[in-house]
Amino acid sequence: MVEDKLQCAIKHLSIADVYLIASQARHSDNFNPKAAHALEGLKVQTMHVARRSEILETENAGQFILRIVLGFGVRWIKESVAEEAEPEIKAFVEADYVAEYLMNEQLDQDAIDAFALQNASYHVWPYWREYLMNQSERLRMPRLILPTRQFPDNREQ
Repeated sequence: MVEDKLQCAIKHLSIADVYLIASQARHSDNFNPKAAHALEGLKVQTMHVARRSEILETENAGQFILRIVLGFGVRWIKESVAEEAEPEIKAFVEADYVAEYLMNEQLDQDAIDAFALQNASYHVWPYWREYLMNQSERLRMPRLILPTRQFPDNREQ
């Protein structure tokens, strides 16, 4: 059962570090957020995905490090009039974070996957919220206040 695997992972993992490994933010060409009516009609799309995980051995016998890479993003779009056309991306902010955990017992892949998809985001989410708010302000885009917690789009239902 997925819940049992998750509880096993929680029991054997403790947060060690959270850090940014990649980011980008930009406006599209010829977009000026300060121009009159530039922000009217923009819609916001979000991305939140567990990209990958890996286990590293430490010098201490029986202790491992679990690295989980989580990707986040927000983009401001202008929807196309034609139904099948792609929306026009006016601006975006994206970031990948690593959450590292000390692991005192080797876990099976199912337990790691359950933890990566359902729990790791709790540790990284505050860093993403702060980063997005700062980048949005620097880009002069509308202020976004994300909820206090979020789950990845690819987690099991």
